[in-house]
Amino acid sequence: MSRKDNILSLQNPILKIFVSLILIFISSIISFDKFLIVFTFTLLYMIISPIIYIIWLKTLVKITPFFISLYIFGILFQIPFLDQCFLSVRIIHLLLVSVYLVKTSSFDSFISGNKSKDSEFWFKFKFFLAATIHFIPILTNKFKDNRKSHKNIIDVIVFSMEDCFKEIHKVEETVINKVGINNERLNASFWANIYLSLLVIIPVLFIFINYK
Repeated sequence: MSRKDNILSLQNPILKIFVSLILIFISSIISFDKFLIVFTFTLLYMIISPIIYIIWLKTLVKITPFFISLYIFGILFQIPFLDQCFLSVRIIHLLLVSVYLVKTSSFDSFISGNKSKDSEFWFKFKFFLAATIHFIPILTNKFKDNRKSHKNIIDVIVFSMEDCFKEIHKVEETVINKVGINNERLNASFWANIYLSLLVIIPVLFIFINYK
């Protein structure tokens, strides 16, 4: 499944962050047995994008020294081994949610939207943000190119700015395409956001059902 067609990538990024924070908060305050319900559902939830598992496991391997250090400190400060295990699993869950956010979100998803539904200020802000981010690499490349042919720093800056102004129309077209979004994607995002809500609703229901 490609990034474009992945329902997780179509979810509203702001809502995705909000739901993920709620999920992490709930997971940090509930008992460990109920946390396992949340963790298990989160694992199953990501099955629609298997690449998340791969990146998650690779990241776990990279931070293995951190867990080793954690257990060494636990031994030194006589922290119960079971408590260390509980903390480790919660960290692993936090890492899974973090990978989900990073892998299924992009800058384009944050700035895209429907102009008719955005306020004028919000639309202009997104346009400015997108234009700035696209303009900076152009300026950097022009600056590097001009440094090779000019020794005077003032000349380098002036010529770089002149070269960048020639690219403004290209940047504008690119940003308009990034900020704009079609109706088909809006409809897909609606169902993707419904699916997003399940990330919190289902575990919470299980917790209440099994509440003692």
